[in-house]
Amino acid sequence: MRLILPPFLSLAALGFLASLATHLLALAGSLPPGGNSVFGLHIGIFVLWGPVVLLALRINWGQRSQGAWRNVLAGCPTWMRYVTAGLFVYAIVNFFLAFTEVDARPSGDDALSSAVLRGFSGHWMLFYGVAFAVLYSVYRKPELVRRARCANGHALAADDRICATCGVAIPGPRARG
Repeated sequence: MRLILPPFLSLAALGFLASLATHLLALAGSLPPGGNSVFGLHIGIFVLWGPVVLLALRINWGQRSQGAWRNVLAGCPTWMRYVTAGLFVYAIVNFFLAFTEVDARPSGDDALSSAVLRGFSGHWMLFYGVAFAVLYSVYRKPELVRRARCANGHALAADDRICATCGVAIPGPRARG
């Protein structure tokens, strides 16, 4: 796992930095060099999010729970979890603010404006940032993707407090392995 994650971590970091640069340019009212080619950032998101979703499902063992994101980001430092949550809130607020600035009638063939880029780049930052956080979490704590087991060796679901097979109580923050 440690050999597979670094290329994806690098792609997530580079994608985040490129989307941040695009976002800052859009906020300044400028367009990035290369014009529409910046929309290639969409492709990187699809490349990253396949593995990210699979890792998240593996960490939570396919179960939805209130603590799903807490489980997925368990390997991240606290500040990274807060930044990830902040990116989510910022992407929503930014989208609505950018949406109000978009002119209803496109001018020119490409219709590329700083308001449109602002809306897209805010979401790019979110997707690349969350992807980086999830990948970093698994890189730092590879045991997150191992199946948790009770003291008697029975497989546990992500939020089990009692083993469904033998009834053994599971202590607080359990170690996976």
